[in-house]
Amino acid sequence: MADVDYTAKLLNLYRISPPAGSVPTTRLPLSFLDFLWTICSPMRRLFFFQFPHSTNHFMDSVFPTLKHSLSLSLQQFFPLAGNLILPPPPQKPHILYTPHDSVPLTVTESTGGDFNTLIADSPRDAKQFYPLVPDLPESRLSPDGSRAIPNFAIQITIFPNQGLCICIAFHHAVADGMAVHHFLKSWASIYRNGGDSVSFEGPLPCHDRAAVKDPNGLESIFLHELSSWDSLWNPVPYKPIIDQAPIDKVRTTLVLTRPIIEKLKTWVSAESNSDKELKPLRLSSFIVTCSLVWGCLIKSTQSEASGSEDEDELCYFVLVADCRNRLKDQIPPTYFGNCLDVGAVVLKKSELLKRNSTVIVAKAIGKRVEEFESEPFKMAEEWFSLWRACGKAKHFLSVAGSPKSRTYDTDFGWGRPKKSEVLHVDSSIAISLHESRDEEGAIEIGLGLHNTQMDRFMAIWEDNLKEL
Repeated sequence: MADVDYTAKLLNLYRISPPAGSVPTTRLPLSFLDFLWTICSPMRRLFFFQFPHSTNHFMDSVFPTLKHSLSLSLQQFFPLAGNLILPPPPQKPHILYTPHDSVPLTVTESTGGDFNTLIADSPRDAKQFYPLVPDLPESRLSPDGSRAIPNFAIQITIFPNQGLCICIAFHHAVADGMAVHHFLKSWASIYRNGGDSVSFEGPLPCHDRAAVKDPNGLESIFLHELSSWDSLWNPVPYKPIIDQAPIDKVRTTLVLTRPIIEKLKTWVSAESNSDKELKPLRLSSFIVTCSLVWGCLIKSTQSEASGSEDEDELCYFVLVADCRNRLKDQIPPTYFGNCLDVGAVVLKKSELLKRNSTVIVAKAIGKRVEEFESEPFKMAEEWFSLWRACGKAKHFLSVAGSPKSRTYDTDFGWGRPKKSEVLHVDSSIAISLHESRDEEGAIEIGLGLHNTQMDRFMAIWEDNLKEL
């Protein structure tokens, strides 16, 4: 792959706040559902839009309304403009917004990247995405020992006469993906209506943290866990995101069309045990997609030099489920925070190396999904110990995003995004999943691997699809 100098020239840095006087100083306590996510690295998602106009046209005709509509959006989604406050234990973390808080908005112009390459599905050099990503400001340590962590940052990169990239970076403790997508669609709606918040088309967010009930007393358990999580109190030195770009890694987008997904379901069902006394195998598009990808990824770790000594190693697949509509005391669908259940499927590597690993994994994931539905948060007390186990595991995979988030419905008026990417799939511990842009019922999968492993993965992937 050619070595290209991917850079972006800084045009300006802005600080965007809600309209003056529109939001008072507000303190929002974290719920127990937020606590786990305080230990996570920031989430970063990129949206690419076709925009065949010059940089001057964007700055003169588009940006003023885009900036104004962002301010109006932040009036309703004000926690994004605030900070996550981590006071010394045993005090409880919270989100604090004050009228002088703001969101950093960076505007850059691409000087080396090719827009059409970035939105392709084929393997692309992972490091070319990093000049498009904003840095969250550094955390600040207060005299009382509290640490203030900025929640949100945005970067807009113009590809002259080609397109735009809008990239967001956010701290997961402030909100989950469903909530952040709500903000993005709200911002897009206000912009489409000419920067008029009165014409906003969607529902307003709910910031009532009391909506989250804690009948099992998990808050005190999680507070104790956080107090012993060293990275919170001794964070690693600040490193700009551009300096975190991976070397010798590529990212690719796989698309499972609806007919292929149906063939995959049929194949898995036929290959599984058809004992009539057993419950029918649960086969959703999510389950069969994740089962196929995980098996192919583990098989791709095996090279000719690999031995069999590590086949008893445990492999972890972590998945999350939105629970806004699954609880006895239902949480509003517009709740702005975290409302995710977390679970894991744990299998020996030898199971994932089998020819029928997709069937084995589908059974295990299906069982976990049924537990999410029948008894949400049943395993919540084990979340932190699970996270520790995953951190030590050689083979750990998680899922970012969901087809239910309707990523490609984020339309500012320039048309639906041409592509959306999740940055941290480059770490090889995550895949991204969302609905296909071009076909209802199809699924896009994003992943990043080293060049040699990507070649092995693609060969295994193609062989699996040929069996359908």
